[in-house]
Amino acid sequence: MIRIFSAFILFAFTNTLAQTHRYYYNIEYKLDSLQKESQKKTMILDINPEDVKYYDYAFLVKDSINKKTNSQNLNWTDQIPVTRKRDSNKNLNYNNINFDLYTYFTDDKINWKLQKDTQDFEGFKLQKATCDFGGRKWVAWFTKDIPFSEGPYKFRGLPGLIVLLQDNQNFFNFSLIKSVNLKETYNTENILEVRYGNKAFPVTEKIFIKKSAEHYNDPFHDIKLSLANNPSGSFDYYGKRFTKDDDLTKITKEARERILLKNNPIEINKSINYNNK
Repeated sequence: MIRIFSAFILFAFTNTLAQTHRYYYNIEYKLDSLQKESQKKTMILDINPEDVKYYDYAFLVKDSINKKTNSQNLNWTDQIPVTRKRDSNKNLNYNNINFDLYTYFTDDKINWKLQKDTQDFEGFKLQKATCDFGGRKWVAWFTKDIPFSEGPYKFRGLPGLIVLLQDNQNFFNFSLIKSVNLKETYNTENILEVRYGNKAFPVTEKIFIKKSAEHYNDPFHDIKLSLANNPSGSFDYYGKRFTKDDDLTKITKEARERILLKNNPIEINKSINYNNK
C-alpha cells in the first residue's frame, strides 16, 4: 500500500527545514524480454537543494550494515543509478563492468505531451502525460500536489512529481510507495560517487559501450591475469571456485550467455549488439 499522504503533510510543514526529500519507488522490470515473471526492486529518488540522485535502496541497506560493523562490503545493482543538478536534463550515469565503476554524461531532454485524463490515487489527484524516450513509449501519472518537476530514473520535466510510470509493453513499471524528509542532505559519497574507496572512472558513453563489448569478448580478462600472477588466489563464480586462469576460459561461453540475457535495457535504443562489436 502506498504511504505518502502523511509524508506530504509533513512536507508542507517542513519544506524549509528538510534538506533531502526522499521518495521510494517500486520498480517491476524485465531485463530479459523473454522472462515470464518481472523482477522487483525498491529505488530511491533523493531531491536535494542542489541535485537529484536516483539509486538502489539496497545501497542504503548495505551502507547501514557497513557503518554498524565498521566494514566495507560491496554490492551493486542491475539498474543504472543517475545523478543530475536540479532542473537539469543532463544526467551522470553510473555503470559497472566487471567490478569497475564508470560514469558518463547523457543529455536526456524529454518532450512530454500533457493529456486531459486524471485519476484519484491514494489521496492524490493525478494527471496523465505521455512521451517517447529511450526507444519506448511511456505513460506517466504525475501530481501537482508535490511540486517537484522530478521522477524516477531520467524522467523529469512535468509540473509535479511522477507517481506512476509505465512503458506500453509493460516491461518497466514504476510506482511511488513512500516518502520521507531528512533534515540534512544525505551523503551518498561512499555508496555512489566513490564506491567503498573506489572512485568511478569518468568516460564518454561511447567509450563505455566499447569497454562493455571488450568485456563480452573476454569476460574474465582481468581475473585471469590476477590468477596467473597469484597462484594462491581464487575466484568465485555462481557457486564455483576457480584457482587457475585456464579454467576460466572454459566458462567464457556461459558468461557471455549471461550477458546476452540482459537484452532489454530501459533505454532499448541503447541496447548493445555484442555480436557485431
